[in-house]
Amino acid sequence: MMLGVTLRSMLGRKLSLAMTVLTLALSVALFMTIERLRVAVRDSFDGTISGVDVLVGARGSDLGLLLYTAFQIGDASPSMRWSSFLEVEQDDRVGWAVPISLGDSHRGYRVVATTSAYFDHVRTGRDRPLGFTAKNEALLNGFGVVLGAQVARTLGYQIGAAITVQHGLASAGDSSHKHQPFIVTGILEPTGTPNDYSLFVHIRAFEAIHEGWNGSVPSQGPDRHAGAEDRLAIDLSGPEFEPSRMTAVYVGLKSKRRIFQFIEDIEDRSRKEPLTGVLPGITLSHLWVLVGSGENALLIFSVLIVVVALAGQMTLLVATQDLRRREIAIYRAMGAQPMTIAGLLVTESAVIGVVAAVAGVVLTLLGTWLAGQVLGGYLKLDLNAFMLTTSQAQALVAFISVSVLAGLIPAVMAYRSSLQDGMRARF
Repeated sequence: MMLGVTLRSMLGRKLSLAMTVLTLALSVALFMTIERLRVAVRDSFDGTISGVDVLVGARGSDLGLLLYTAFQIGDASPSMRWSSFLEVEQDDRVGWAVPISLGDSHRGYRVVATTSAYFDHVRTGRDRPLGFTAKNEALLNGFGVVLGAQVARTLGYQIGAAITVQHGLASAGDSSHKHQPFIVTGILEPTGTPNDYSLFVHIRAFEAIHEGWNGSVPSQGPDRHAGAEDRLAIDLSGPEFEPSRMTAVYVGLKSKRRIFQFIEDIEDRSRKEPLTGVLPGITLSHLWVLVGSGENALLIFSVLIVVVALAGQMTLLVATQDLRRREIAIYRAMGAQPMTIAGLLVTESAVIGVVAAVAGVVLTLLGTWLAGQVLGGYLKLDLNAFMLTTSQAQALVAFISVSVLAGLIPAVMAYRSSLQDGMRARF
């Protein structure tokens, strides 16, 4: 009964209350969108190569190597020798090693040159293996290419499609590899990581399309595979297609207890080529320390906006008290107790809080969708899927509770109002 009376009373002031609800909903949406972006960035970074124990590359910055190789962010890292990869692969402590070579692209999406072992050993999220929505048995045989989910969805490619890659991050107008097409052999399931925005080819095929190149200058000779009818059946096992240099190596160790000894050995300056060993988890924790202040500043800013909006709600309710004296007096004349009048106003505050929270969640869905369209490709994140986390649910409950508390001041004022004051004639 009280809820029905409250709703009828609110309909009489629908414009002012609608503006209050909109202001509160926008503040809630801002807070939850920022929180969603923060969680999505961390989940994507932490889950991109969750199955990799050590990232090995040429001597240089740990963070720079990790960001460029795993997340395709920043400037290119120095390359390492193929012979160094073979040494790492043959180390008794190594369970598996996957080579990675970067440098080419397709219509703005990075090409990752590797081997089929990438799909067997690299994990995402909580140790989830890479799955396929479609594939054939060839995968990275010959000139096969596996597409990330976002690449296939955006460009509309299907199994069997022929595509060409561009040297570097050139636009689609680059034609340096136009006579060396790859055939789509697989499409990965969505992962919410940079894998969705990548194309995967065999590292030997990557070497083959650069055969005869002098640095960044294309070969002037003919492509030896130009006339091949089945580009998936081309044999690239010959020594002429063995890479000379590569970007990095993903390493999985047989025993995690030997990980620090392994890194110490590969970074030994007495080696022919001293390398850098990166622990992805530890390096990412350093990154979160660096950006933590910015995250906290954004969260504090969004919380302050919510607090200001709640203060506006309380101000509106207090300001309308004088206009509602006659309404309250009528309730009292009909037998309503002072506590009932106070409860009526608290219930009104609760309704405002609940409606604003629900509207805020809806606006958050819209906000994350727009952020996914604008920032998803740049950050290589999947922001379209929105799931209410425990911390966000707790924040919503806290918001509704504070909204209810904001109605206590006008409730106390209504409790103290008198029937005579409400019915007194004014001139």
